[in-house]
Amino acid sequence: MSEIQREIVLVEVQKLRHIEDYGRKRVIWLKNKIIDEEIWTVPLKIDHENFLVMDGQHRMEVAKELNLKHVPCLLYSYDEVKVWSLRDNHEVTARLVIERALSDNIYPYKTAKHEFPDGSDLMCEFQLDMLKKGI
Repeated sequence: MSEIQREIVLVEVQKLRHIEDYGRKRVIWLKNKIIDEEIWTVPLKIDHENFLVMDGQHRMEVAKELNLKHVPCLLYSYDEVKVWSLRDNHEVTARLVIERALSDNIYPYKTAKHEFPDGSDLMCEFQLDMLKKGI
């Protein structure tokens, strides 16, 4: 079986949607780290159909706070990603993640866990100025 070759693509920040909440302290820490380094190194992992952020809730918030127009992303489909709940009191399935996100009823922080196929460890280097200006 051949592996899919993942490619990092730039996606408009305004299109992205959370699937779960995030921690404010983590956003502040990450924002300061990214500002200090002046580069974006970790792409968000998103559902390509609905622009749902599967992994990278904090980075999405940092991008919004920095007024970035685009962010680097890896595109996936829920058909190829395994998803489960980290909490006993929440049911998490691909269908429920999509339904909840599209109806603005996102999961609490640290509820949904994703396992990605090939390419999920790709890194990048995008200058913040470039991401602010857009394409």
